[in-house]
Amino acid sequence: MQIYKDKKLGDLMTKLIIDTTCDRNDEMLNDPNLEIIPLHITLDNETYLDGEEIQLHTVYDYMRAEKVPKTSQISYDSITKTLNKCISEGHDIIYMAFSSKLSGTYSFASQIFEDYKTKYPNTKFELIDSKGGAGGGALIALQALKMIKRGFAFQDIVHHIKWSIDHVIYHFTLKDLKWLVLGGRLNKVAGYIGSTLHIKPYLVVEDGLIKVKELIRGQKRIYKKILNDVKNGVGKFVDQTIAISHADDEETARYIETKIKEMIPECKTIVFEIGAVLGSHLGIGGIGIFYYNEKPVEYQYE
Repeated sequence: MQIYKDKKLGDLMTKLIIDTTCDRNDEMLNDPNLEIIPLHITLDNETYLDGEEIQLHTVYDYMRAEKVPKTSQISYDSITKTLNKCISEGHDIIYMAFSSKLSGTYSFASQIFEDYKTKYPNTKFELIDSKGGAGGGALIALQALKMIKRGFAFQDIVHHIKWSIDHVIYHFTLKDLKWLVLGGRLNKVAGYIGSTLHIKPYLVVEDGLIKVKELIRGQKRIYKKILNDVKNGVGKFVDQTIAISHADDEETARYIETKIKEMIPECKTIVFEIGAVLGSHLGIGGIGIFYYNEKPVEYQYE
């Protein structure tokens, strides 16, 4: 079926696509220039589309029963359905996918994008490896959506996203190591020792991979360390929006938000709830903070 519309210069509009590893809020969900592709979550051998056929609270209830969900990448039907919709509406397309080193989604999507570039030569396509996700991806997506709304050229938006990926910093920690143990990502002995000694992992994302920056004893100490690193990390770019993401722990997220505003009164903050896919891996009680370490040339304020 031919779905492509003839487009005239001046009629073009960019559509941004993300997947459900990127955090979302109401502003993003209500933005007509955003499309979201669901990953899959499996509970008790039943597989669901994240955010469409299953909601976050259901996944957390499952985890509270000491059971670990399974996740898998986007499907062919999900991505082609989204691409076809964008093309039929006359949009050029940017898909900012989850880190290629943490999922096969980017690699899978790249094959489909090459096929679509051949089929629809008058449509611009750009597939970008976000090298992350969660609140870091959300910060970049929000900036890109503002640029789309304000009529920035396709390549300017692409350039901004790629630049931002190298300048958005990820700091996060987990309240409880048991979820890493249950998921087979940490051995039981290390998990037991860590929990007994109240050891908390200070995690960062570097070149698309989650890495342990430091192990710190005590929840208050690790929050203090991370907050101090955020204050130093923003440098002179103090009037930016800083994102805080949480995995079913809004109380701690709001506490972190208050502390950030005390340290950096010029900043704005935004709180996200980590999506079900990443929550399945990180466990209940994770907290992340995300910010730019340098001001982009085309930074978009409200």
